Amino acid sequence: MTVPHTAEAIEAPTIAWRSNLLQGPVAGVGLFVIGYVLVDLLPVMLPDSPGLFGLRLNDVLDALFVFVLVGLYVRLGMDAELWRTPVLRAANAVALILLIQGHAVHFAANAIVAARGPTVRARDLTFFLDEHWGHTELHLAFILLAALFIAYGRSSEVEGPAPDLSRAERVVLYLATVTYGLILAADAIEGQTVLLMLPSGIALFLWAFLPRLRFAWKPSRAAKISVYRYFFAASFGLAAVALVIYGVVMRGFPEISTL
Repeated sequence: MTVPHTAEAIEAPTIAWRSNLLQGPVAGVGLFVIGYVLVDLLPVMLPDSPGLFGLRLNDVLDALFVFVLVGLYVRLGMDAELWRTPVLRAANAVALILLIQGHAVHFAANAIVAARGPTVRARDLTFFLDEHWGHTELHLAFILLAALFIAYGRSSEVEGPAPDLSRAERVVLYLATVTYGLILAADAIEGQTVLLMLPSGIALFLWAFLPRLRFAWKPSRAAKISVYRYFFAASFGLAAVALVIYGVVMRGFPEISTL
């Protein structure tokens, strides 16, 4: 006897699947990347319209978005149980303070240009503050936070070389990884921090995926690999590859905005 399919019976699995995806670690990573893309690209895409005290609207919005960026990292860190011990809370706080300070120096450089105009002295000072100080601190914070997620992030893990994900979750994770990795590479080129981001990306990738090699050699010593380890390690690895390709094609690392 065939049991008729009611509307409730048909919709229940769909609702459960959506609920699991929206509440899982992959969903958290996806929302983090969407927020990061908006924070990173929206100020660049806006026209150079006047803002406050001579600053462009882009700069004002960029200054406010640092709070959104910190919130994204804090929320993802809470999902990954990255604030579970006093030591981890202190490490996250140091990294986030470094992020805020680096962003503040970047904002200060733009404020100097707005206040003093495009003089030679202002250009030299702002170039040092922006490219050699602010972006270095900012991207160093990204590296430290990625290392924390790789080493201590927890998710729905299995004993083996990879998390147990559905096909939909894998697609979301792949798209998030590619998007975040390419943006990291673009930020490194624009921020002139290639010498920092390129070796760091290679190091984080190799360090994060050593458990996979250990699993291949000794399956009895399988390590738990979280979604966060996969995401951050693969993103930084992709960023390193993208930087190498860009450097070879362009014969250097000119800022994308100057091309």
